[in-house]
Amino acid sequence: MRRAIWTGLAVCAVGAGCVGPQYYTPPPEQVPPPANVGGATVQVVDQRPEWEKKPFTGVVCLYHLGKAHPDAWAQLAEETNAVVAAMPQKPERVEVAVTSFRLVRSVENTKQFRDWGAGPNANPGARTQQMVRSNGEEREQALARSGGNTGVPTPRPTADGPANKVEMALSAKDDPRRMLQNHPSGASCAIQATVRLVFPGGREQLVDVKTITRGANDSGTAYWGEAIDTAARSAVIQFGRQFRSGVGLNPDS
Repeated sequence: MRRAIWTGLAVCAVGAGCVGPQYYTPPPEQVPPPANVGGATVQVVDQRPEWEKKPFTGVVCLYHLGKAHPDAWAQLAEETNAVVAAMPQKPERVEVAVTSFRLVRSVENTKQFRDWGAGPNANPGARTQQMVRSNGEEREQALARSGGNTGVPTPRPTADGPANKVEMALSAKDDPRRMLQNHPSGASCAIQATVRLVFPGGREQLVDVKTITRGANDSGTAYWGEAIDTAARSAVIQFGRQFRSGVGLNPDS
């Protein structure tokens, strides 16, 4: 038992999994200023907790929102303006209170076992199951590239994440990476916000939005830029669909 514990700690140390997040200084946040959309004043307000405003890298990364191209804040504001512009009855004011906006990359740091091929007595049933799984993964990747029926990649269920479970188990209780455990492995983006609409006469409406999407790395390399961009764009599109549905518009318009 003692040997197993020391072996686990040694593997963690060698793999650099037991180190804390590596913080970096991001460029200034580019939260868009208020905009006039058909007479309505539309404003995006950053109400994220302080820990989300301190990006870090490592095996698990929390990037600043300008890491996405175009800037994730700009995309969110543009999508909000498009929804307000499509409303037949315009509100006087629209405030998007963003309580969480995360751009995350999480990759397993453990070495993968190398498959040298099945032996002569391989179980044919197990082999068939492996082929079915492989074909399913190929279909999922193809669907993600095409965007399916909604025009955005289908997010993979978060049950396959987070990566680095051992690292998280050995991390400090105040480690911010613990707050990212609902993110799937790979690149992902999550948005949580409350949209407050104020109409003429004082009537108010609140629309709560919560979404998380995943961007697959199909490059076959260590370059994650495209996956990060896809995750951010998909999350913003899902934000727009929920917003549209909340104000009675066709979510697919």
